[in-house]
Order: sequence, then structure tokens, then C-alpha cells
Amino acid sequence: MAKPKKKSKVVSQEEKKKYLVPKKDLFDKFDSFFEKKGKYVLWISGFLTLAFTLLLFNVRISEGGDDSAYILRAFDFVKEHIFPSFQGPLYPLMLSLFVWIFGINIFVLKFLSVIFIIVHLFLFYKAFYNKIPSFITAFVLFIIAFNASLLYYASQTYSEVFFMMLQAALFYYFFKYIIEKQGSSIKNYLILGLLLLLLGLTRTIGYSALLAVLIYLLTDKKWKGALITLAGFIVFYLVIELIKRVFFGSHSNQYQGQLGILLQVDPYDPSKGIENFKGFLERFWGNSNLYLSKHIYASLGLKADITKTSAFMTAFTYILFFVSFIVSVRKNKYLAFTGIYLLTLIGATFFMLQTRWDQDRLILIFLPLILVFITSGFYYLLKLKRLRIFKFLLPLIFVMLFFTSLKVMIEKVTDNNDVLVNSIAGNQFYGMTPDWINYIKMSQWAGKNLPDTANIACRKASISFIYGKRKFFGITSVPSEDADTLLNNLKKNKISYVLMGSLRMNPKQKTEYTITTIKRYLYFIQQKYPQALSLVNTIGTDEQAYMFKINYDKAVKPK
Repeated sequence: MAKPKKKSKVVSQEEKKKYLVPKKDLFDKFDSFFEKKGKYVLWISGFLTLAFTLLLFNVRISEGGDDSAYILRAFDFVKEHIFPSFQGPLYPLMLSLFVWIFGINIFVLKFLSVIFIIVHLFLFYKAFYNKIPSFITAFVLFIIAFNASLLYYASQTYSEVFFMMLQAALFYYFFKYIIEKQGSSIKNYLILGLLLLLLGLTRTIGYSALLAVLIYLLTDKKWKGALITLAGFIVFYLVIELIKRVFFGSHSNQYQGQLGILLQVDPYDPSKGIENFKGFLERFWGNSNLYLSKHIYASLGLKADITKTSAFMTAFTYILFFVSFIVSVRKNKYLAFTGIYLLTLIGATFFMLQTRWDQDRLILIFLPLILVFITSGFYYLLKLKRLRIFKFLLPLIFVMLFFTSLKVMIEKVTDNNDVLVNSIAGNQFYGMTPDWINYIKMSQWAGKNLPDTANIACRKASISFIYGKRKFFGITSVPSEDADTLLNNLKKNKISYVLMGSLRMNPKQKTEYTITTIKRYLYFIQQKYPQALSLVNTIGTDEQAYMFKINYDKAVKPK
């Protein structure tokens, strides 16, 4: 007797889909959560960024000098119609609008950077949301909100956050109107060319972004788009040059002075000549050590000693980057462009900058992009079948970076609290070292006591301008050891007085080493013509500031 056939189970289409859909892993769950909560992530990170920026707000001009130099160029544009050429003209041109309306109002000018960092956060979110894993986007937004090193520049008049805002605008536009729209119109490519020019006009390194875009477009076989972008960039650049020459009589550009300094072996001593190929390679490795093994990790709270570099950490960081590039570039076209962009701009930075500058702000403008790129590399690497067991590492890294960044933020806010309170109360010198107190007081004394017609030379002309409320002539190098050459240079620029400070070489510690530019300049003159200099005023009992008068009529050799 034959056995009865078993009835086959009828499986519905819904059940089939249930079995066919792979089970969500840890990363998928995180992505799903943050994708749904994207707007909340933006609002919370935006609120935290604003709150911590205000807690870190510093109403004083920094001792670096570049921030006050931007204000000085904005003032010159408003009052004397001098088109800003050195470094990038766009940032001082933007500041000039507010200088024209409010005058030299430091609070207003600094608060603009608060606005720029918030706009940057929004554009960064719009650029990367739904383009890369939402888990990564959320993480980077919160790291920006808690990063004290980055937010410090959100209350300064440096061009960093303005550049970052334009950089985020470039990424948003490039992703939405070039990558997503395969048949991009001529108008889209022309606007792209304009955005690239704006980056270059803000910081010279921004011109490298043009090369990054062209590399991506050419590798993506968008020959026409690359050509139109390049043509648009050139046309807009020529229009700007025409406006400068016709309306402002300016024939200089931001390359002439800055490029000459970058090509020198020593930026402050032209006599040492021009850098050779070996020197540029040494710069590249030296800067790699400084920025990749020191500043990046210090900004994330992972490095306590910010005076030491590590070749091992530099090599490790490069390995992380290139592994991320290999893993991500085929997975995600948006990350492919991000990788090309970082390679191009950071590479150009490391080749061109002198290692002696060693400033974290030169790499911090790329920090959000670096975090996006490397953590995305980890994300895709740990999704590989053989490495899925280690997926817990990425959330663990995020938690660690969150707490290390928060720890640094709390320390910085605590340190800044007294300075902020005292600055608001009117104690402008609170927290300053004696060398800077004396220098600033001498600048103020000069503004009140020396004739308006007198030209005064000093080492930090833009800072003296802010505090002295008058123009100063800057001497940043000693072009010769010949007294007559140096004296004639002062005479040609109608210099009547020279301010000499005792500014520390190491701002955090008093040592025997000071910035000796003015001291050396006057030393060579005094050695040949002892009567050419007469002391007018001294301020301070320690780390004094001095004011000298130039007596051209007594510049004769002693018998």
C-alpha cells in the first residue's frame, strides 16, 4: 500500500521575502536608527556646537598675528581702497563689509566665525547625509561639536572656519549637482568652477581643490565637465583680476608675496636662498610627522604631550588612510572624491609649508573630512565576512573619541572661564604673559603720545594696529646685515620710530630665546651708527618693550 504524499507547505510571498532578506547586523541597525533620527542629530549637534563655541569664546586678539592681519586688510580696503592680495583676499573682503558698518568691533568680527561654524555644520550634514553610512555622519557631527581645538577657531578672526564653510558648500554642491546628476549641465560646471575659485581666494591651498576635482572628473570620464569647470574657473579668475586692476589699481596677486616666502629655505631670512627638491621632500616628511602624529591626535584628546612627534604614528596614520582608500573608493563614489580631495590638498600642504610654522589650524580644516574618510574605511572593512567578529571595535572607538574629546573640552572651557569673565569685565590683560602685556601697552602708548604723522615700525604690526588704533609698519625679516641698507629701507618707508618687544619664542615659557627680528635689525644699525638710535620710552620691569627714535641726521660714523 503506497504511503500518502505529504502536503507541501504553502509559503506566502511575504514569508518568502522574510526569508530572503538578510538579517540586519550591528552596523545596519545603527545606520537605520541614525537615518531616521537625522534631523535630531543635526539639531542636537548644532546646539552643542553653538554652546561650546560660546563657552570657549575669546574676546581678545590672539598673539599669532594672522587674525589681526585679516582685520587690518579689511580696514585698508574700507579706508584706503587697497585690495587685499597677500594670502587670500576673500576673507578680509567679507570682513570689510562689517568693518564698514561697525568699525573695528572685535566682538562682531569674531562672532561671524560662530555663524560660519554653524553654517559649516549644516552644509556638512547636507553633503554627507544619506551619501555615506548615517552612523558615520552622526559620529563626525558630534565630534565636531565636542572638539575644542576646532571650536577655538570659531571665535577667532582667522580664515579657518570661513574656509571650512566654503569647503562644505563645495562638497554639498559637487555631490548633489555633479555626481548625482550624471548629465550635469554647463551651468552646473560653471558654478563648480566659481566655488573652486572662492576656495582659492580664501586660502592659497584652496587652489589645489581644482586639481582634485579635475582628477575625479577625468577618472570618471567626464571630459566635457572637466573642460567646462576649468574654463569657468579661468574666466571667473580673470574677471576678478580685471576688477582689481581697473577699480583698485592693484597689479599684485596672492601668489607673489606668499609663494616667494614658501619657496624660501627660511621664510624670515631670504639670504638662505630657495628650497631645492630634497628640501621639499624633507618638508613633506617633517610636516607629516608634525600634523599626522601630533596635531591630529592631540586635537582628538589622544595625545597628551604635544611637543613630541612619532614616525611610527605617522606611518600608522598613512596606513590607515590608504587602507581606507582601497576599501572605500570602490564602495562609495562620494568617499572616492573625499579621498582624492584629501590626498591632493593635504599633500600640497605638506610639500609647501615650512615645518617651523607647526600650527594645528593648518590641518584642522580637514579634520571632519579625515574622520569621515578613515572611519568609513573601518566601516566597510569590518563588514567583510572574515572581519565581522570585530565589528564592536568601531562603536568602541567612537565612544572613546567622544570621551577623550569631551575631557579636553571641559579642560579648555574651565581654563577659558576666568579669561572670558575678566575680559568682559574690562581686564584686557588678564591671562597674558608680561612680554605681550608690555608690547601691547607700548603700542597703546605710541597711539596716544606719538605724532599722527609719525610712522612706527614693529614686529607685529597688525596687533599693534588693533591696540594702538593707528597704522604701524611691519618688519618681519632682516634682509641684510649692512647698516646702510637697513637704514635706507627705514628712510624709504619714512619710519620715525621703532617698537622693540621681548616677545617669547616659546609663548608658554620664558626662556633666553625671544623673537629677535627687530633687535637684530637695530643692532646692525647701532654697530655702525651709535647715535642713530635714541631710547624714547621703556615699559615693564621684566620682558620690557622699548620705543626708539631714528635720528637720520646723526647716522654718521664716530671719529
